Amino acid sequence: MDPTNLRAVLAHWATGVVVVTTARADGTPQGMTASSFTSVALEPPLVSICLASASATCRSITGSGVFAVNVLGHDHEDIGRRFAARGDPARRFALGRWHQAPSGSAVLTDAVAWLDCAVVACHPASDHTIVLGLVRDTATPRPAPPLIYHDRTYHEGIAR
Repeated sequence: MDPTNLRAVLAHWATGVVVVTTARADGTPQGMTASSFTSVALEPPLVSICLASASATCRSITGSGVFAVNVLGHDHEDIGRRFAARGDPARRFALGRWHQAPSGSAVLTDAVAWLDCAVVACHPASDHTIVLGLVRDTATPRPAPPLIYHDRTYHEGIAR
């Protein structure tokens, strides 16, 4: 399969945008933008994220055993882009207001929603890792249309 063709086909799939966070061993926050997030089960409450195995965030999550998923609002495009770019993790958290969830992972104060999770399993999948998380805490800080990613472009989600 030609990766360029596959990427072009998958660009037609619209998805929400989240920032996945955790804490490094020294306590500093680590995070990245992700679009591969899904609800797995309600009982027990499970979600999954799919991350590049070589990423610093994936390594930090497998090391810490915890992560948070921050659902971005339509007005968080700058945060989505900042966390998608390579560079200093501390610079990423300079944008937006953050506080710690019970696990110690960073959550965005004005996220549409966030979930605080404990890792229950990691499954290798080629150059990625599928991380299964048990949801321990949640919040919906504000109602807002979500940020959507489609055809390599950010879009405002459906208004309520």
